[in-house]
Amino acid sequence: MPQRPIADDERQRVSGYLLSQGEKYSWLALWPRVVDARIDFLNTLNRVSPEQAAWKPAPEDWSIEEVAQHVLDGSRRNADMIANLAFGREPNLGPQGIGAIDPAQRAAALSWPDLVDALIDDSRQFGNVIDGLPEPPAFEPRPAHPFFGPLHSRGWFMFQRVHDLDHVNQVNAIKETDGYPA
Repeated sequence: MPQRPIADDERQRVSGYLLSQGEKYSWLALWPRVVDARIDFLNTLNRVSPEQAAWKPAPEDWSIEEVAQHVLDGSRRNADMIANLAFGREPNLGPQGIGAIDPAQRAAALSWPDLVDALIDDSRQFGNVIDGLPEPPAFEPRPAHPFFGPLHSRGWFMFQRVHDLDHVNQVNAIKETDGYPA
């Protein structure tokens, strides 16, 4: 599915939400909201067959398995960034830079059952990313998200919630598209 454009006012609203929630609440207070969103995403994958996972509404659109691969790729990179930022360290993003956190559409690297298992395992690991992080964390540096601007460590943690919920909606939209395999 083509990415919908984000209006400037929505961008600012989300950015403000990510920053303010991260400044107001502790890691433990934020954790249930972030993990609940990931569970919602995993639940959208329940009972999706390999055929359904590979199906695309149109050639340029995303399949469910591409969405799942995207969530997995981004989550792994974001966890490392959150941990570095919490200690006041610059993230190690490599040559892709900040775009590595929200990677582009790509084919799934694993079979559908293995991809779902990898997402479940990543979800367990991501849920534990806050273990050992300082409370309060460092609020600098703030690498800029491509859409939402500069975010601190807990802002990036909350970004994962927004990201996962956005992809819950994307998977549900794919499932509701005419032609989706039964």
